[in-house]
Amino acid sequence: MVIQNKNVGAHSVCPYHLNFNFMKKKYLLQLAQDLVLTAILLSLFGYHLYEEITHEWLGLVFFALIISHLSLNTWWLKKTFSGSYNSYRILQSAVNFSTFLLFLTACISGIMLSKHLLVEMLFHSTTDLMRKIHMTSTHWLQILVGVHLGLHWKPIANLFANGYRLDLEHWLARRLIPACWLIIAAYGIFVFVQRELLPYLLLQVDFAYFNYDEPQAVFYFDFLAILIALAYSTRFLVWFFLFRKKDVKS
Repeated sequence: MVIQNKNVGAHSVCPYHLNFNFMKKKYLLQLAQDLVLTAILLSLFGYHLYEEITHEWLGLVFFALIISHLSLNTWWLKKTFSGSYNSYRILQSAVNFSTFLLFLTACISGIMLSKHLLVEMLFHSTTDLMRKIHMTSTHWLQILVGVHLGLHWKPIANLFANGYRLDLEHWLARRLIPACWLIIAAYGIFVFVQRELLPYLLLQVDFAYFNYDEPQAVFYFDFLAILIALAYSTRFLVWFFLFRKKDVKS
């Protein structure tokens, strides 16, 4: 947006336009970072698909990216104790803080279990309890990451729609794409049950079972489908319980 200032006699750039571009670039950076975080999280679940030291390096990179993610969202932290809280903001805050606590638990337990990079740490521990805590916290982290993604589903979808100039009222956006997400989500629920992941969430698993003959592509797609199932379910439930009546009235 260019405006003419008659007093100056020259064209200048509107500061609001500069701010908009800055915010858009920052959001795109956050989105790219979150995609990398998701890819690393899925890779960490594939513990059996590569050497242990690779798993530990990925864990350290994941830790660094989470810190970067938090630094890009300090504005949210500053506003935590200001303003009023409605149902959605309470839910979002609870999910964010729970996700952060699970992240800390997974990272600390992972550091204590390290067999290569951080084995000299004073609080190093490879007990069965620590391994169980690590497995449980990482599986719960996947659940909360999916819910976190679901809470941001609409703005992410709008960003991609604007980027690809997709009409949100077109049948492609209103019928075909949601149908594809629904199919993947249904498959994700099926995979969650088939892989018997619930016991991991309930501290009932002492040793993780891995199928070493399973193709990597199948493993990663299955866990991605679980993540999408959690996100899409969250998106629907939030709309149904918090925003449905508002949409009907409007």
